[in-house]
Amino acid sequence: MKLAPSFMNRRTRVMTVTIEEDAVRCVELESVEPLRLAFSDELPLPPGVMDGGRVVDPEALAAVLDEAAVHWKLSKKFVRFLAPDEFVVIRKVPYPRDVQTDELKGHFFIEIGSTLFLPFDDPAFDVVPYKTNAEEPEAIIIASKESVLKQYEDAFAKSKMKPLVADISPLALYRLAYLQHGFSADEHIMLIDVYSDSMTVSIFGEHFPLFMRHVDFSAEMVEDETEKLALVNVESEKIANFYRYNMHNGDIGVTKVIVNGDIREWEGFKELMERRFSVPVSPLVVTPIPSDSASAVPARFNRAIGLALKEV
Repeated sequence: MKLAPSFMNRRTRVMTVTIEEDAVRCVELESVEPLRLAFSDELPLPPGVMDGGRVVDPEALAAVLDEAAVHWKLSKKFVRFLAPDEFVVIRKVPYPRDVQTDELKGHFFIEIGSTLFLPFDDPAFDVVPYKTNAEEPEAIIIASKESVLKQYEDAFAKSKMKPLVADISPLALYRLAYLQHGFSADEHIMLIDVYSDSMTVSIFGEHFPLFMRHVDFSAEMVEDETEKLALVNVESEKIANFYRYNMHNGDIGVTKVIVNGDIREWEGFKELMERRFSVPVSPLVVTPIPSDSASAVPARFNRAIGLALKEV
């Protein structure tokens, strides 16, 4: 959500560190073509440190980040990180034709809270020009909750790191998916990111993020992976139908489904999804990504890898 300050340049080294529900992860790219990591590592977070994207035990998180700063030599380094999915919204909105693209952020700063309502009372947001030459121009608002982002920024700063750029996981994962799959602009890609007790579904068209929804399974009394994946299947279909019929009047639908996450029964899940969607379903990573210490980095690093691709 923040732009790099003017003194930054492409040669400035920025480290990639993600604070996720279960761990703090760090990766560094060695090359993009072929995609290879120079480094990947993680430090587990004790249960109860994070809850629904919020930091609920700052002292425990500080202890892990202090260890990370020493272990990964992050002290005084700039870091990019991810805003938690629970506090991110993507919205396609119209704007008047007489508003220039370089005026969009100021325009929507005024509109938020009066004609444009977001689910946070303290939004931090970016604006992406979308259909600028249409009869009714449109832009894409990507917003998060500023007080939650500040929790993450404060946590990094207390461990002597310099928080610089907040990104969102759908954009990070789409960068990695594009490298792996080479989507064309006319495809409509549903990206399903499966966590232990939730999922985030985003949809991209013409390489633009057009929709995002986080679905929490914690209240569903899911007892095993089979039940969780059945829920993923059902909820994904609801979202695909919303995208087709509510956003595109039935004219445009999802053309491909990409899944991120550690899914043990992949072949059965893929078959079930393809039967329901009647479009190809693929894992996000189809060509294993090697690192300094492994021939294939586990899927739980994919969000961090996609984030590391931000400045490439």
